[in-house]
Amino acid sequence: MGRTALERLERLQKEIGGSMNLLTQGDMLRLVRQALAEPSPRGSAEELTNRVNVLQDAGHECAEQQKFLNTQVGDRLCAAWTGAAAESAKAGTAALDHTLERAGEVFVEALIALRTLSQAVEDARKADGYGRSDLEQAEHILAEICSSSLPDQLEDDGLREQAHNAAKDGIATMVSAAHHLRDASQVLERKFSELSSRARAALLGSRLQPDFLSDLTDPLVIADAAVPGGPHDANLILTADAARRANDRLGQMNARDRERFTGMLHACDSPQEEAYVLQALAAGYSLDQIRDFDAKIHLHAEDPMWLRQHLTPIVDDSGPDKFNSHRSVDFDGRDWTQGNDPTCVAMSTVMARAEIDPLYALQLTTGDHPGDPAYDNPDAFARRLHDEQHRIYDDGRTWLQDLFGQDGMTEGQARDIANEQVASRTGASYHKVEVDSAGDRRGVLPDVEMAVDQGLPVTFTVRDGDRAHEMAIVGRQGDMLEVYNPWGYTVWVSEDDFVNGRMNVIEDGVPANVHAVNVPRR
Repeated sequence: MGRTALERLERLQKEIGGSMNLLTQGDMLRLVRQALAEPSPRGSAEELTNRVNVLQDAGHECAEQQKFLNTQVGDRLCAAWTGAAAESAKAGTAALDHTLERAGEVFVEALIALRTLSQAVEDARKADGYGRSDLEQAEHILAEICSSSLPDQLEDDGLREQAHNAAKDGIATMVSAAHHLRDASQVLERKFSELSSRARAALLGSRLQPDFLSDLTDPLVIADAAVPGGPHDANLILTADAARRANDRLGQMNARDRERFTGMLHACDSPQEEAYVLQALAAGYSLDQIRDFDAKIHLHAEDPMWLRQHLTPIVDDSGPDKFNSHRSVDFDGRDWTQGNDPTCVAMSTVMARAEIDPLYALQLTTGDHPGDPAYDNPDAFARRLHDEQHRIYDDGRTWLQDLFGQDGMTEGQARDIANEQVASRTGASYHKVEVDSAGDRRGVLPDVEMAVDQGLPVTFTVRDGDRAHEMAIVGRQGDMLEVYNPWGYTVWVSEDDFVNGRMNVIEDGVPANVHAVNVPRR
């Protein structure tokens, strides 16, 4: 039998639903009793409703505290200081306001999801009861037939058919109830994974400063730092995974190194600069490498557009749309693109790394000479980008591919270079998952969502016959995925299109079917 209650019920449904002539009444009775022995759907709608009420109260409290902050605290706090202190107070107040707003939204979305699950539990238990009633009716009829001392073949055949129909109806209802609850539980799990990724300030912990007041405000301010040009929360610099990795590395430092690092943060001129310094820490660089990186961007710390252009290749300027619009990804007019070369795998990997590694992004955009017009210009960027993707392409292929004139890279090579270039900076190894059907793609989707919600790009291959192309998933909102196409743009596609082989909605000849997904795992 199957490992889960649902799998066991589905197996029983298949056996009960077979031809009545192939089952003796004893066989049918045994199957019915096995179905009745399966546990009812688990969960308490009442307990879930209680938790909904707790979340509702928490959401109301966030709204009240935000109102108090904006009407009673903010202006007075900022007015109490002048100069840099006033700017710090203003930044801290704004960060706290965003945090309270974000927390309130999380509580509301969580309670809606829990309320939906509560209703699903109630519906599933009710439907399961109806199914058991039909099975009990079938059990009663079959037990009477089996215990009859004077069988009547004609009458027994009619009763067996009645019992068989009742058993089929009952097991079908129980299976449907189990499916309904499983689907609702998976939706809740995915929603909570998405919501948990928003807790960036908490993931930074309290290791940033020895001073209490700084401990209270700095994680909020840094976690709230975003690049300009789009919805604030969609463009936060520190992802959830980067915040966690930075916090872990802070915890591993000795007292002297931690003092050096917090000194670097103290010397930063903007929350955005602090966030990029922490992102560099999360990417595994040494303190000396981070100090050199910070020295290169420090003069531009108060220019968020410069930081965005040079360190964050992809910016979500307006959120998802249902029209699969192409949104250019460029550096001062030159696209982040593979051009006319067969380097889609390499270019997707370059972008995946640039999204999580600010030192890498800076090297590509400026050649490590920010502000020097000989290096920091769009044409020089395009040359460096071409050379870098070809370096990765050449290093990742075999001499046999060159010998036989085979362009491109295999799916296994795509996984390997993702591990070399990206996993080495995140600590999450990429595993190739082949997805040959809608069911396979639906099965891998929760892993994709979890990775992207945490800030880990996911590369994948689409294929139609002999044509194949690699892209990267770099964002998610609800049931929409933000896909980077190495032809120089991003596009939002629905999860339904991802699952059901409609990636050709991207157009430009992109193959329709997702064939392999490189999922980052720890």
